[in-house]
Amino acid sequence: MSVVWSLLGFVVVMGLIVTIHEWGHYQVARWFNIKVLKFSIGFGKPIYSRKGQETEFVIAQIPLGGYVKFADEREDYVAPEDVDRAFNRQSVYKRFAVVAAGPLVNLVFALFAFTAMYMVGVSGMKPISNSVIAGSPLQHALAQQNIVDFESQQAWVVSKVNDVDVYSWQTVHQQLLQSLANGEQRVSFSFQQVDGGRDIKVDGVSLSSIDINQPEQNWLERLGFVPAKPLIPAVIGEVIEKGPADKAGMLNGDKILTINEKPIQSWQDFVKVVQANPGASIQVVFERNQAVFDTLVQLEKAEQENSPPIGKMGVGVLIDEQTFKPYSVNIQYGFLNAVEKAYQRSVDLFIMSVVMIKRMIIGEVSTKNLSGPISIAQFSGQAIQTGLVAFLSLVGLLSLSIGILNLLPIPVLDGGHLVYYLIEMIKGSPVSERVMVVGQTVGLMFIVSLTFVALFNDVIRISHG
Repeated sequence: MSVVWSLLGFVVVMGLIVTIHEWGHYQVARWFNIKVLKFSIGFGKPIYSRKGQETEFVIAQIPLGGYVKFADEREDYVAPEDVDRAFNRQSVYKRFAVVAAGPLVNLVFALFAFTAMYMVGVSGMKPISNSVIAGSPLQHALAQQNIVDFESQQAWVVSKVNDVDVYSWQTVHQQLLQSLANGEQRVSFSFQQVDGGRDIKVDGVSLSSIDINQPEQNWLERLGFVPAKPLIPAVIGEVIEKGPADKAGMLNGDKILTINEKPIQSWQDFVKVVQANPGASIQVVFERNQAVFDTLVQLEKAEQENSPPIGKMGVGVLIDEQTFKPYSVNIQYGFLNAVEKAYQRSVDLFIMSVVMIKRMIIGEVSTKNLSGPISIAQFSGQAIQTGLVAFLSLVGLLSLSIGILNLLPIPVLDGGHLVYYLIEMIKGSPVSERVMVVGQTVGLMFIVSLTFVALFNDVIRISHG
């Protein structure tokens, strides 16, 4: 079923972003009275086609892009009455505007998506911590500044990272990623006591323990944070079909009381015991409808990369909103504030993406950070199932990424054509056809290589779970 969701998500998300991109080219061309012959979403054989007054609108089989075809004497015959409307007959400034419109519209659309996201409301887990890992960078920075309050087992909430407001662990992580992308070596955190007590600021927390090329690392744990967690009752909310619990006759709503005669106080206790017994047969006592039962469950053995195997029982937790309420947050903004937040997020992501590309080119950041169409499909399927906010966040991020990618000065991409037009503006004549052919060949080879690397990364991620 996840494959179906991934395919559906990929078609919906990429179809929307590609349509927006190509509409930018199309609309500006229409403003300049350039004749548009075809507007295609996807490549290959058409599965839908409609002929407008002079433009054919097509949805094709392969949803990996799209194109707008103009009347152009360099590519095909143009009727005498349409020669003045041919793309190649337009001034270099008009051609520049038409080509630039696609990626620029993607950037603007990202701003709209993020604005809508902030207006709907962004949820997350509050960045609350009540202890610090001994010997960690955070503990070291606290000791250097002689800050002892944090060690008193009181609950503290992270309020700022590098003087930027944060409201969830996700936003903390985003600021850490931005600092790492910028090559920063240290970061500062501001904390507030949950009960309204004093504020503290911790400067100079080292980021040396975090490797940006290993996104699977628990960055918060590496820095020394122990996020406060609600005590979740060990109640089953989902039983996977044909899994160990299902085979043992367990049902949704069953409350785990003991495993191998060891009392289970919370879901966290349950997970620890199960994971510590890979492939073992365990005695489970549980409560159902105020009656107590016991059963024998044969756990599965799940292998892990670079770690010992863990046990799995094939169940999910029952989520009680009231349990999570003190630890969760929902931030919602009015229109103007949402636009301001969306603009700042767009700018931050744009700068971070450009810096990451530069560092990747010079070898400071691994190409393992590249994701391809398979990862995009998985994220898209998850976003559609999760809800509107996740969908808007992904659409905004991908639209921004597509806009940035197409602005890169690589032949075959919009940015490559823009470079040709800039040269034409400076020297007063178009780039020679030979230069363009060589550039197209080199650019195509680069894009194919990049796609191969991204697909390879996708396969590695999937094969390693």
